[in-house]
Amino acid sequence: MPLADTELFTPRLYDVRVIEVLKGPQGALFGKNASGGVIGIRTGQSISYLEATAGNGGLGEIEAAHSFELGADWNLRASGLWSSADGWIKNTTLNRLVDSVDTRSARLRLTGPALGWNFDFKLQYLEDEGGAAWASSNNVTGKNAGRLSGKVLINPIGDYPGQSKRRWGQGVAKASRPFADGTLSAYVARDSYAKRWDEELDYRPGPLTFFGFPAFPNGIQPIRQPIDIRATTAEVRWVSSDNQDFTHQWGLFVQDTDKDRTDDFGPLLFGGPAPRYLTRSHQTSVFGGLGYQLTDAFKLEAQGRLDRDERSQTILSQVGGPVISRREGTFERFQPRVTAQWLSGDTNLFLTYGEAYRPGGFNPTPAASSIWKATYQPEITTSLELGWKQQLPNVSGRLELNVFSNKVEDYQNYTFIDNQSVTLNVDEVTVRGLEVSIFLEPLDGLDLSASYALADTKIERFIATDPLLGSPATRDYSGKAIPNAPKDTGKVSAKYSVSLDEVYLTGRIDANYAGKTFYEIDNVLYSPARWWTDLTFTARRGDWTAILHAQNVTDERWAISAFGQGMTGLLAGLGPGGPFDTFTINRGRKVTFSLRREF
Repeated sequence: MPLADTELFTPRLYDVRVIEVLKGPQGALFGKNASGGVIGIRTGQSISYLEATAGNGGLGEIEAAHSFELGADWNLRASGLWSSADGWIKNTTLNRLVDSVDTRSARLRLTGPALGWNFDFKLQYLEDEGGAAWASSNNVTGKNAGRLSGKVLINPIGDYPGQSKRRWGQGVAKASRPFADGTLSAYVARDSYAKRWDEELDYRPGPLTFFGFPAFPNGIQPIRQPIDIRATTAEVRWVSSDNQDFTHQWGLFVQDTDKDRTDDFGPLLFGGPAPRYLTRSHQTSVFGGLGYQLTDAFKLEAQGRLDRDERSQTILSQVGGPVISRREGTFERFQPRVTAQWLSGDTNLFLTYGEAYRPGGFNPTPAASSIWKATYQPEITTSLELGWKQQLPNVSGRLELNVFSNKVEDYQNYTFIDNQSVTLNVDEVTVRGLEVSIFLEPLDGLDLSASYALADTKIERFIATDPLLGSPATRDYSGKAIPNAPKDTGKVSAKYSVSLDEVYLTGRIDANYAGKTFYEIDNVLYSPARWWTDLTFTARRGDWTAILHAQNVTDERWAISAFGQGMTGLLAGLGPGGPFDTFTINRGRKVTFSLRREF
């Protein structure tokens, strides 16, 4: 299931067998164009089932899948999902829930052999609709020094109920066969995606002033940003068999993407036209890898890929209007990666050096005083990682430890500044940290695990135009942490399973932790460290399974995103009672009960 754009990561998944994160250098994915769009999603194959779920927030779901045998070798699998929820977040001004969502999706998958090849064809369609941008507004900077916790975390109070709709269709054809003491595989995929939403931008009720002037007697509403994406993705890959000292793989990846976006911020622009952005990207990657087993315990691997992205953007004054700007650029980079691994008995040690690349692109046209530039540059990550995995001798369990150091040049910071969604290039960022985890089975049926990850991020150098005062005023962001990255995370879990006659019972508790998180590069708005607990109880008897799941049991409240008055001139000037910050709160406690029948 290749994912051609970040927009395609968010739809509701179902009938999933396993999700693979294709990871390269620590903290970065090895190459923007890794097969599967950096995430590999493998859907179900054989088990037929019907599952119904009910939960708080008016949640109701029906999920089903069934496989049909077409002769001796071919198989057709049909799966689908219907999901509906009233929502969990209440707007106190409108006195209604504003985060409702309705999802409908279906998938057909045909697999089988022919002419010496194994074929896998897939068609799927998804559409959903519901609320949009249920953000809250409050003077968090002034009242709580930017700390997003406690009484400042109010519910949404805006007077306009946002709405969103989207649809996604995808077709994938894949073929593989043994070839030259290895496996040859190829796939081609086509995606069609459309998103429509409208919402307010002030997230407040009533008339508004701008630096004391009654500029918005009816508030700032609504705004719209329709997005359409068409993408064709193809890959050919050959991988040698594993039962030899010398292994290698080679491949070619190609992706063509057309993205059509209109920024309809008419009221915000005081009635100005809505510019239309047509972005086209042609990406090509050639990749390969070599591995050699020097001894029974020691192995060396070297991989590399050459990425080239030919990108263009045409800006129209409005839909159907004349061209006001056109930009073109080619971004290319070779990415090496080398690994030395020692695997002996219960011990696995490895050392990896790698470089990761994310191509550049184009921003909305900047003003002379804007903090951003028309073209943002590629992001280059250089990483060194040392890892240790150890099977524990006296208990059934294992210990894993990784330490890493990254340097990121031209770090791409996606943000909302001056009422525009833009990408900033931060000159240099360092990320140093560690990951440690332990898994134990001290008793039959009892599984214990704990994990902790630390990522100490630092902007080494970045001086830019002040987003509020404009040029020639500047701000120095050096020494700040990068936004939207918790300083550390952790999890402690316990699971106990027991069999009672024909019923198999499982209980699981997860204590989750996320450290301090900043939301913008000025490091003013932040969420403090937090804990929350999840509980799951499962009962299985034959083909039947019942699951009771409680997420965030104690109904903890925190912000999941924010942008503030220190970086956005509109928020700094809004009144009365301003300035304001805008943030989105989590959905709180969610409790679901599912009943599943396999057949």
